[in-house]
Formats: sequence, structure tokens, C-alpha cells
Amino acid sequence: QFNVMVVGFAGVGKTAFLRTFLEALQHLHGASPETDDEITALQPTKLPSTVSVNIDSGGERLTLRLIDTPGLSTGYQMDKELQDILGYIEHQFDLTLTEESKVKRNPKAVDSQIHACLYFIDPSKTKLDEHDVRIITRLSNRVNVIPVIGKADTLTAAQRRRLKPAILQSIYNEATKIPLYGIPEDEEEDEEDEEDEDDKETQCVLDYLHQIPFGVIAYEEDPETGKPLETQNSAIKIGRDYGWGVIDCLSDKDSDLYSLMEVLLHTHRDILKSETIERYYEQYRTEKL
Repeated sequence: QFNVMVVGFAGVGKTAFLRTFLEALQHLHGASPETDDEITALQPTKLPSTVSVNIDSGGERLTLRLIDTPGLSTGYQMDKELQDILGYIEHQFDLTLTEESKVKRNPKAVDSQIHACLYFIDPSKTKLDEHDVRIITRLSNRVNVIPVIGKADTLTAAQRRRLKPAILQSIYNEATKIPLYGIPEDEEEDEEDEEDEDDKETQCVLDYLHQIPFGVIAYEEDPETGKPLETQNSAIKIGRDYGWGVIDCLSDKDSDLYSLMEVLLHTHRDILKSETIERYYEQYRTEKL
């Protein structure tokens, strides 16, 4: 079981991304949703909603659970909406705590803890604003946060080249020190990373830090079926047709979707799960006890 949540302001493309992610899983991994209509049924939500798929990941059967969340507003309601999301994450910790406290534990208990949270950044921004910083900082106290630029097809190549460094500058800013997944918490950890570059896990994290934030593109929907629209290029199954050409959602040239899938399902899956248990759950457990 591996659980991924998406969070961000309304209109940044979270739900469209999830539909694209699920279509890509079917295309690349033969993933099977628990019900046939789960992909097209995904719509912007007012409550956290979940879809589960079974995939073959590196020869291992994996149940991937994707959790969509309501779009955050920019007004006074934002903090309450964020607290509701944090409450959902903490509830999963409570379920584990309850199971651990039983004299006779259920050997088939499902791990519902959130292993990764994709935070979607509005592509119209020039950098992370104060709201983004506050949201990511609070989320990072409970879950591994991975930054994602939604609707990256709305950016020109030049805009994209400017936006990624600007976001990274906001992340690494000494005044804010946003504790995203993979970023050392202090200088001591940074030095340790340099000394242990040959270590497989450390190198894996360093490679990841060169990739963030991931820019993703959602497929163009057929208005009748909700499935990917057929493009003029039959070789591209999941894309967007602009008349002047077709963007492939799985092409590294156009989108980081495939790279993000690799991080979540292969290269970082075990690290994210370990961080969830050893860091976030244990921290929460200590606070509760």
C-alpha cells in the first residue's frame, strides 16, 4: 500500500493531474482501478476523495491510493481548510495508534498513512508567495511534501526556465527554510550528505533535489467520455492537441509526469514510507503520548 495526497489552491489542476496520472498508470503499468469508472468520476471535490489502483511495480503487486482534496481558497477560510487536510492526515496516524494499542493486532490491517503530499503551485505565480510558504511549512510538519507546478503547458519555455529557479530560491531562502521532503534541516545534515554521496539512498535524494519542482501537464479530455481526446498524432495516447502540434504528457521534453511517477513508485517509494513511519508518525505518537 502506498498513499499519495494532492493539495493546492482551487484551479491549479490537481484533479486533472490525478486523472492523467491514472491514465498513465494504465498505459505504462496496466494498472486497474477498483471500479471501471473511477478515473472519469474524479471531479473537483469539497471533501477528500480517494481512488485506488493495483499496479505491478518492479515485480511487486502494489495498491496505490490517491487522495484528492478540496481546492484551498485565498481568503480567511484558508487556514481552516488547511487544518481540515492536516486533520485527515493526523486521523490516519490515529488509526495506526489505535491498532498498535490492541492486545491482538489485525495482521491484515491496511497502512492508511499518507506517504507523500504533492503540493501544486499556481503556474501564474512568479515564485512561492506567503500563502504557499505557510501551507507547505505546516504540511511539512506532518507529511513528505513534494512541490509540483500544475498546468505547466500554460508556461512558455522561457517562463518555465525562470519559474523553477525562483521557486527553489523561495524554498532555500534562509528566512523561510521550508522543510520540504529531501532538503537537509541544518548545516550538519548538509555536510553529512556531502560526505555520504556514495551512499545509494543519499545519492537518490540528491538526484531528486535536482528535479524539483516537477512541472506536469494534464491530458485534454473528450467532453463526452472524460477520457483522453484522440490527437492528430496517433502515437501520443495521453496529450493535448493545440493545432500547431501535440504535447505528450509522458514526454520528458514536455512534462515531468514520468519522472514524478518514477520518484513515487520506484526510486523514492521506500524512503518516503520510512520517513512517514520513523519521522512523522513517531513525532505524532510522541506528541499524543
